[in-house]
Amino acid sequence: MRAQRRPAPFLFQCATALWLYDPEWPELVHPFASAIDTKLPKPPSKVHLMLRYKAPWVEPDIGRGDAKFRTYPKLSIEQWHKKRGLWKD
Repeated sequence: MRAQRRPAPFLFQCATALWLYDPEWPELVHPFASAIDTKLPKPPSKVHLMLRYKAPWVEPDIGRGDAKFRTYPKLSIEQWHKKRGLWKD
């Protein structure tokens, strides 16, 4: 996993990072879920990734239908959303 090369915008009042940026992919901005204040539908399933690096005491709450990956999945975030008809241009 690479370290972030540029600091994420940060709200000092509540110690919240807003999004992540990597100059290797300048067209992408990855918002943290905690920074999204738009009402979103409850997802039918979850994706658990980077499980290889979880602390030994962590027990992921993996439900039926959830996808799980030791590292990163083969699909990009964009591909995953497009495959499910959830991509917004």
